[in-house]
Amino acid sequence: MPGVSLAIKGTTSGTTTNADGTFSVSVPNPNAVLVVSFIGYTNQEVPVNNQTTLNITLQPDAKALEEVVVTGYQTEKKADLTGAVAVVNLTQVKDIPAGNPMRTLQGRVPGLYVEATGQPNGGNSRVLIRGLNTLGDPNPLYVIDGVPTKDAQVFASINPSSIASVQVLKDASAASIYGARASNGVIIVTTKDGKGKEGQERISVQFNSNVSVQSEKPWRENVLTAEERGRALWQGAVNDRTNPTSALYTYDWNGDFNNPVLNKVNIVPIVGGDPLQPAGNTDWQDAAYERAIVTQQDLTLTAGTNKSSLLINMGYFKNTGMLKYTNFDRYSTRINAYTTFLNDKVKIGENMQLSRSSETLQVNDLGGVPTTELAVTLAPTLPIFRTDGTYAGPIGAGYSDRNNPVHMQYLNRWDKNNRLNAIGNVYAEVTPKKGLVFRTTLGADYSNSLFKNIEPAFQEGFLGRDINSLSLQQGNELTLTWANTANYQFEVGQHRINALAGTEAIRNDFQGFGAFREGFTTEDENYYVLNAGTGRSTNNGMVTGYRLFSLFGKVNYAYGEKYLASVTLRRDGSSRFGSENQYGLFPAFTLGWRINEEEFLKNIGAISNLKLRAGVGRVGNQEIGNIARYGLYQPNYGTRIGDHLNTGTAYDLNGANQGTLPSGYVQIQGENQSLKWESTEELNVGVDFGFLNEKLTGSFDYFTRRTEDILIQPPVASAVGEGKVKWLNGATKSNKGWEMLLTYQNTTPGGLNYSITGNAAHFRDKITELPAEVRTAYPGSVEKSIIGQSQLAVFGYKTNGIFQNQAEVDAHAAQTGKDVGRIRYVDLNNDGVINASDRDWLGTLLPSLEYGLRVDVAYKNFDLSVFGSGVAGKTGFDPARQFNSFLSVNQNNGPGVLNAWTPQNASSSTPMLSWVNNNDEFRTSDFFMVNGSYAKLRNVQLGYTLPAELTSRVKMQTLRFYLIGQNLFAIKSKEYLGKDPERIGGFGNWPQPTSYTLGVNVAF
Repeated sequence: MPGVSLAIKGTTSGTTTNADGTFSVSVPNPNAVLVVSFIGYTNQEVPVNNQTTLNITLQPDAKALEEVVVTGYQTEKKADLTGAVAVVNLTQVKDIPAGNPMRTLQGRVPGLYVEATGQPNGGNSRVLIRGLNTLGDPNPLYVIDGVPTKDAQVFASINPSSIASVQVLKDASAASIYGARASNGVIIVTTKDGKGKEGQERISVQFNSNVSVQSEKPWRENVLTAEERGRALWQGAVNDRTNPTSALYTYDWNGDFNNPVLNKVNIVPIVGGDPLQPAGNTDWQDAAYERAIVTQQDLTLTAGTNKSSLLINMGYFKNTGMLKYTNFDRYSTRINAYTTFLNDKVKIGENMQLSRSSETLQVNDLGGVPTTELAVTLAPTLPIFRTDGTYAGPIGAGYSDRNNPVHMQYLNRWDKNNRLNAIGNVYAEVTPKKGLVFRTTLGADYSNSLFKNIEPAFQEGFLGRDINSLSLQQGNELTLTWANTANYQFEVGQHRINALAGTEAIRNDFQGFGAFREGFTTEDENYYVLNAGTGRSTNNGMVTGYRLFSLFGKVNYAYGEKYLASVTLRRDGSSRFGSENQYGLFPAFTLGWRINEEEFLKNIGAISNLKLRAGVGRVGNQEIGNIARYGLYQPNYGTRIGDHLNTGTAYDLNGANQGTLPSGYVQIQGENQSLKWESTEELNVGVDFGFLNEKLTGSFDYFTRRTEDILIQPPVASAVGEGKVKWLNGATKSNKGWEMLLTYQNTTPGGLNYSITGNAAHFRDKITELPAEVRTAYPGSVEKSIIGQSQLAVFGYKTNGIFQNQAEVDAHAAQTGKDVGRIRYVDLNNDGVINASDRDWLGTLLPSLEYGLRVDVAYKNFDLSVFGSGVAGKTGFDPARQFNSFLSVNQNNGPGVLNAWTPQNASSSTPMLSWVNNNDEFRTSDFFMVNGSYAKLRNVQLGYTLPAELTSRVKMQTLRFYLIGQNLFAIKSKEYLGKDPERIGGFGNWPQPTSYTLGVNVAF
């Protein structure tokens, strides 16, 4: 058997077996002991006993079943789990330079749905566990070393190399131990320690380093050149039978609208008559983007025995940003330590992480359009720079009021979002007798953020800003968690019981304040301080927080390793809810049956694991804001607007009609002391299986959940009076789905180790109850309401091709603006008129299926990992379809407009070009809302580990080099015209870059 590791116990020396399973190693003395290990087999310690030849037989180990996982305030064997808990393997992703561990989990965990962006900070636009279960905040709860947090940035700042395990609690029976915060699922993260093996001291140093090159070039949209855009504008004008000459173009053509022939496009050489701004042929994507360099280093020092341990992890991550003048960098430090004394009856320890990050991301122009969108859509005739070296901008007719994106990024290069995160805990455990453990933990989650926004004065064409300004916004948030638990494990005959009881108190406080100042005489970053401004100034501030107190308990029961059961109950009290419903109960109950332990299956060697499980439970959602239950009032001071005096709540007691008026208060929110939790009840049934001595393993889960008392804020009739809008419990949703995971692993006689893992998940949410007065805030109509549809359902018109001739136009239903070459909309209700009543449901923005496939191969010292994932059943807005189908008179288009419908090109699916939109073709329809399904090759990693006989000579335990390629290609629907299917929704979204990485892992 090749690739088996053999280490000399008590040293860092060792070797691995060759292709034929043989090995040779020098031992320090005849009584040395070899520690033999191999994936899928039981570790063995083999005494040398002065022998020169050893024959070692490894025993298969179903160790995955004996693996201990954290499930909330306690640990359980994986074999004993009866809820839907995903145990995440981070081995394959720890070296991927993503800036955020969540990015690396995309598509790898069934039921965990991640929508990523191309931002340099590794941000995600959406993270869902089993879909959408609320109309409010859908984000999961993170529990990091026992400290709960809703801040996804805390998880993002953890170095993957310091993570020991990640568990995803997906169903209510598994997550109910977290009660009112668990309706969107729970992600439990446990970090590493420096513990050594029994009786051994352990001192190690690990260093991981990589550098990557990122580029969005493979995903750039095709755009028109300056000459091509002129041709498209000419065609649109000729189709409209209007003079095509404009401020940007003149044309050499035959002037015959019935049989037009274009000889030449002439670009007006000067933009807006400004001699310093010659017309260009700018590729704005090429101008706005550049190659980004990503570096990632982390150093881990560990020292420990079975009594005490210390781990110090230091990391640095930097992304120079592929959008010009953007960047992200982060420093992080983790210190974990513990020690035991009094014969291991007392244990004290701490886990702490500090991280400091700074980022500059994309900005919006003066009109609020993101620079990522302008880089695609801005007119190519506009140059980047004027001839005097200053930035160019739109001048004269023919241009939109959109800014130069490169200039916008440059002006905002001094903007910074600085953030400090600290999360950790101190704890003490007392074990007065075997199996009984008392634990107290004090945890803290602290964040401090400071956003600096400098807005210099500038002039760019006819766009500009006369007054410069500085705004600062700071936020400080501290959450303290004090948890006390008692855990008792004991066995009586074949009965095994694990009982947990505990309390938890959480205090959250947030303070935010900001300041704004105008009028700085010098355009220098160091001069932009508040006191240096001479103009208008404002400030703001707020203080808020909440309290949560909980009692909880859980009992796990097993009989004869065959029959499993658990009961959970948590009682939460929250300051966020009204006095009439301030407390909630969250119970759960599960059953499990390990069928393979039954006598009738024990002799069937092909079945190594077969477990049925079922669970029901209730979880809650308290994410409604801290003041939703209160009646709110605020002062509204009178102000003069022109000749009108808006008195607000002020009153002119003296009748002078001048001066500052005294102000009262106006109600802005109604009180609701009966406000209560959103609650989710869920049924989950599943099966875990393993065949052929765990060569083939997997699981399947089916779930159905119902969320009630969802919080909404319905509008109030004007006659009731202002300020009566209040939060109510009034909506209900359902969600059903399934998840599947399947892995096959084996070793060939030639020593090739390989595994293939596939996963798939389906979910579909529906709104089942919603007050009529709230439905207007969601898609749908009176006849076809949102009831029975997903909250992210798409509602619009269906199309049926393009009118080919006047006879088709005349035969169709009444449709304002219909004409030859225009889109034909379907008359769904057959009333002979195209209107709002013909709209229907076109799909949902979330996929009905997500899947992933990973192949891992290892041969001798080489390892290869290939991973891909995708989604199906997703509908979304394709910005490239509009970009390639309809003329934008003041901005650029894609090359698809050059193949638009004409009588000579009647097979085209692109409508006839026009400068006007008489047919209202920008309405929501299946012309734009298309199939967003795709599959992507996300990651290919090739590694080589130097032989142990070489590295041991320099006292090195491991030396591995690797290459990684990310986001390499995509297979997408033909309906979707955009390059990147994950950019669905708009060009304002960051494109996902392709990156190539070179890295090294070193261990001593």
